[in-house]
Amino acid sequence: MDDVKSVLLGICLLTVATGILKILIPETKFKTQISFLVSCIFAISLISSFDEVSVFTSFDFTNLQKTEVIDFSEKLSEQVRVESAKAVRLKVEELLKNNDFSFQKVYVFAHINGAFCISITEIEILFSDTETEDRVKKAIELVSREVGSDIIVKYGYLKI
Repeated sequence: MDDVKSVLLGICLLTVATGILKILIPETKFKTQISFLVSCIFAISLISSFDEVSVFTSFDFTNLQKTEVIDFSEKLSEQVRVESAKAVRLKVEELLKNNDFSFQKVYVFAHINGAFCISITEIEILFSDTETEDRVKKAIELVSREVGSDIIVKYGYLKI
């Protein structure tokens, strides 16, 4: 407990000394450099004062080596891929509904490429077999224009 008190007292004294030094800095073109130097001295003194505290140095690290490591990255990547595809699907559905296009289902194909890189490669829109070919092509053009040329937009018909 005495170590903690001495560290806190040292930090308070160091803060006061730093404040006084900053007040005494003359108004010159080197004021920012001198202020940076004083701040660096404060930071180094602050970090070195924690070296005396036994709380930080008495931790036993031997049990950490025996701990089993569980890798969640694959499960997390899959969840992010699914959520990304769902978000794109909802946006495409909203786009089609806002432009008065009738559709049955939207599928979005998302892939994980490398470390945490998710790409949407294809969107497939299923229309009812009663939808006219002209309206389907307009809907596909609209979606293609919105998602860009890197994503393939396909369509099909679903029998009702």
